[in-house]
Formats: sequence, structure tokens, C-alpha cells
Amino acid sequence: MRTSLNEIKAIDDFVLKLAPPDEALLFEAKLIINPAMHEQVMWHRQTLGLVKQYGRNKLKAEIEAVHKKLFSQPEHEGFRLKIMRFFGKR
Repeated sequence: MRTSLNEIKAIDDFVLKLAPPDEALLFEAKLIINPAMHEQVMWHRQTLGLVKQYGRNKLKAEIEAVHKKLFSQPEHEGFRLKIMRFFGKR
């Protein structure tokens, strides 16, 4: 089964709660009568969850790289000391 871009947009709006109330209600009715669409919504939710987790992991890695750079390289010693004093550590 092939999904049109309009259907993907409708699913996305529904899952992200961006659809106006009347459209959301109509979409819920379509889910009841169309099991295939219900499955598409499930996969869409799962995909969005994976994308969100990937973004979190990527951001965490970027923060860790900045932390490592700021707290290990000699040219950032002054910054490191200020931060350590700010949090009461030496």
C-alpha cells in the first residue's frame, strides 16, 4: 500500500497533536474503519521516537565533545577554573 504525502502529513499532524480538533476527530474515525491506517500511525509513532532518540544521542555526544575539549586542553584552563570555583570545587 502506497501512502500519499497528504496522508503522511495528516498522520504526522495527528500524532504530533497539530491537527485542529475537527480534523483530529475525523482522523480518529478513519482509524476505526481502516486498520491499515491504524498500523501506519503505529509505525509513524515508532519512527518519530527513533528520530527523537537519535537526536538526543547526537546532542549528548556533541556536549560530551565540548566538555572534553574545555576541561582537558591547556588553553581552556582559565575557563575550567572559573567553572570549578562557581560550583565550589577545586
